[in-house]
Parts: sequence; structure tokens; C-alpha cells
Amino acid sequence: MKIYFTRHGETVWNRENRIQGHLNSPLTESGIEMGIALREQAKSIEFDKVYSSDLERAYRTAELIVPERKIIKTPLLREIDVGSWSGKIFTDIKEDKLYKTYHQNPEKYKRKDGESFYDLNKRVREFFERYVFKSTDEKILIVSHGVTIISIFNLMENVPIENFWSNRVRRNGEFNIASYSEGKFEVLKKAPPNPIETI
Repeated sequence: MKIYFTRHGETVWNRENRIQGHLNSPLTESGIEMGIALREQAKSIEFDKVYSSDLERAYRTAELIVPERKIIKTPLLREIDVGSWSGKIFTDIKEDKLYKTYHQNPEKYKRKDGESFYDLNKRVREFFERYVFKSTDEKILIVSHGVTIISIFNLMENVPIENFWSNRVRRNGEFNIASYSEGKFEVLKKAPPNPIETI
């Protein structure tokens, strides 16, 4: 199986450097163009299945990439839930003690109003157990979110949670590619890292 996976196109809140989490903001004109550009790149690829986070920014991007295809929406591919941080600008939360833990000690990051990295990894693994590990599909497309895609890479590369951030948030609207065969992943392409922090 070959797996194409991408972060959604740029959103208004991405441009404002505002945290999204499970909240949503619309795609910008640039974000729409990213989806259309991915459609052009994927025009010769016959995807057996298309999966998207059920958050609108991801689903809308998926519609732009494969406008004629059925898209399977699932909350398993949502961005990490960051609770009360959602909707805030990054500079507004940098004094929060939890922010340092989030970046420097991901294995200790826990919050009552959202998800830990363990929760996120569990969701991502459940997606792969349900839709990938036993599948006979040859090519699939996944449209998801920045931190969730880190979790996907970490699953593929068997990265421990202590090193969660050794993979980076990838740029919006660019394909990452991996293969899966006989129980093993091989990462074939990583999109360039995102130049700014994002959730």
C-alpha cells in the first residue's frame, strides 16, 4: 500500500498564528489554491479510499483534492484537542506552565480539558488498525492536521512519546508519502517543516 497524507490547506487562523485544535476556521484563498494544486499533483493517482478528519478545514481540503470521490470522515484524524488554548494566539499561551511541558516533556503533558499525546497516539493507531493494517487497498489518501501528522510519522517510525517532537509539523497542503507492506512502513517523502509553530 502507498499512503499519501497531507495537512489541510492554510486557514485564517494559521495566518493569524492562532491555535485551532478542535475548533475551526475557514481556508484562505491560498489554502484553497493549495488544495487545487494537490488535485493537479494527484490527477494520475487512483486512490482506492480517501480519508479525512471530520473537522471542516481538512474535509474541505479533501473535497478540493478529489472533488468527485467519496470521502470517509472520521474523528480519529482530528487535530489534538488543546482545550482552553483553542482560539488563542500562540504568544498568549507561552507563559502557561503547561506550554513548556507540551514542547519539552510531551510524555508528561496532560490536561483536564483536552488530550494528551498518549490520547492522540491512541486515536491515530486506532485509525490505522481500522483502515490500514488489514486493508488490501493499493493507494489511499489521508487529509489531517499538523500535530496529528507528527503522530502518524511517529507511528510509522516507531518514535517513543518522549521524542514526539523529533518529527516536525509539516507545511500546509503538501503531500507526505509512505508505503506499508507486510507489517512495515517506509517513509518515502516528508513535506518541508512548517516555519512557524502551529496546533
